[in-house]
Amino acid sequence: MPVPQKPPDAKPEIVSLHLDKTVVSAGETISGIVRTSSNVASVEARIATYSIDVPKVAPGKFAMSYPVPNLPFFLRHTYQMEVIARNTAGDETSTSIPITIR
Repeated sequence: MPVPQKPPDAKPEIVSLHLDKTVVSAGETISGIVRTSSNVASVEARIATYSIDVPKVAPGKFAMSYPVPNLPFFLRHTYQMEVIARNTAGDETSTSIPITIR
């Protein structure tokens, strides 16, 4: 998939977001790939008040692999995982995807 080429100060773009699963249980690992425009410097994945930086593996490609922690029963439900892409100027764009924790 070609990476959209943009100047550094242009608005960042999330081209695609793919997760290997959207329903997970404690102890499982969830993996994903975020494809972006060339000017994206960082990607953050956020669920509720918890966030992680998604490592850059190539221009316009960010990949993560995260073990799902053991959560109390009252925290096991569907959340919106927000994915935020930022350029070096701090401009951002975001998208979200539902994640169910069982």
